[in-house]
Amino acid sequence: MTIEWATENTAGIRKAITRVQQIARSYDMSLDTITEQTIDLVLSPDRPEPAHTRRA
Repeated sequence: MTIEWATENTAGIRKAITRVQQIARSYDMSLDTITEQTIDLVLSPDRPEPAHTRRA
């Protein structure tokens, strides 16, 4: 998710999130807090820009 976010690939972000959630469901497990926070970050409409796009 972080890699897709850094490359600004919205479709890739959603695909990665869907896959992580499918795997968690298939093993009947919860996502850890950091994964949930990352999902919230990359899906947030007011998320920060990836580091490589910031201007100094």
